[in-house]
Amino acid sequence: VELCGGVCTGSGDPVEVLRSVDPLDLVRRRRSRRERLEAVSARRESIPDCDQAVGTFRVPGGAGMVEKSRIFDNCGDAAGGHRGEWYLSRNGAANITDGRVLNEPGVIAITGLRTFLGERLAERLLRRSPKLRIVAFDRRRPPGLDPRIHFHAIDLTASDAAAEMAEQLASEGVEVLVHAAFRTDSTADLARDRALETDGSLRVIDACVEARVARMVLASSTMLYGPWLDNPSFLTEAHPLRGHPDAHSVTNRIEVESLLADCARRTPQLEVTVLRSCWVLGPSFDDRVSRYFSLPVVPKLLGYDPMLQFVHEEDYLAAFERAALESHPGIFNIVGRGTLPVATLLRLGGRRSIALPSRLLYRMAYYPGPRRTGDPPAAFYDYLRYLWIADGARGWDAFGEPVYSTRESWIEFMSARRSRSAG
Repeated sequence: VELCGGVCTGSGDPVEVLRSVDPLDLVRRRRSRRERLEAVSARRESIPDCDQAVGTFRVPGGAGMVEKSRIFDNCGDAAGGHRGEWYLSRNGAANITDGRVLNEPGVIAITGLRTFLGERLAERLLRRSPKLRIVAFDRRRPPGLDPRIHFHAIDLTASDAAAEMAEQLASEGVEVLVHAAFRTDSTADLARDRALETDGSLRVIDACVEARVARMVLASSTMLYGPWLDNPSFLTEAHPLRGHPDAHSVTNRIEVESLLADCARRTPQLEVTVLRSCWVLGPSFDDRVSRYFSLPVVPKLLGYDPMLQFVHEEDYLAAFERAALESHPGIFNIVGRGTLPVATLLRLGGRRSIALPSRLLYRMAYYPGPRRTGDPPAAFYDYLRYLWIADGARGWDAFGEPVYSTRESWIEFMSARRSRSAG
């Protein structure tokens, strides 16, 4: 491994070879931040910021790595006990931590295969390694399912679902489970939504414990922080989950996180990873948010122009892929870089809008609202009224820099919508 001075460039070519070291020795040595930086470049006069590339490395013929890779300095301990250490970061590169290479799990299970996350994550994992075995759960078998996926039909709202799933997880030898069986959009059937999201998640947790699954990855949302007037500018993972009193699916998922946290305390052998993503945008992701911004005339609240953040669907899927394949215990916000106010987003997208007083907008949107989502309009529009921006530093440290910023995610989403409309 050739450590090279200067910031990593796109070509990955070294500027000057300073010294050669064994990559595992580099990780084993738990040196201070300054000492680690001096090992890379004794000539640097200032300590770089977190996520700043401080060198490149080359591994001629090295398995799982290529020349265009980067070495990052993870500054200090993040919330939840995240270790400050070297990360060798590249899409598809092996994860090296604590002086050992973490072997990728051989069997990964996914609940909610028919969701966007479940379906697309399974596809990515199968493309990654032909030896990786995917076990999937959902109520009905998706049409045209890849024959390499071991599918099990299960209804998580059934009282015996936990025992049934535990038996299947044990028989398949599942090592990691990604829980994605949640509503993309809430429905008017509040009892059914709770039975699936809260009660169903408890059964999945019980099944993982019973089957001795090593790691569980939970799909969550930054919406759980809630849109509140007194929110700080950036919400870290340690911020309390206050949700929204009228958004029943948000309330359900706050309870799921509480149940999983209780389980993690009682069952330390189950490693838990929680990924809280902000609103997802992309060419193929479809939910209430994307449909709202696709309206011919977008209604917005008069006198309010909060900042919003998005994560691109590919960055969203990449984070879950790495969480499934690598050990990242704890809670992470999954967001794109940057924020933009609603008015700027609409102007960039060429969207026509109409600003209405909150009382009028909530009244106009009320009648179709509860019939479709089970919630009053405030459960959605308050997220376009008050601030709820999440701090993504911890997630970027663990899973790498997102490829798309908030602005780029928005532009690609709008471009895809225009192409679809024109076609």
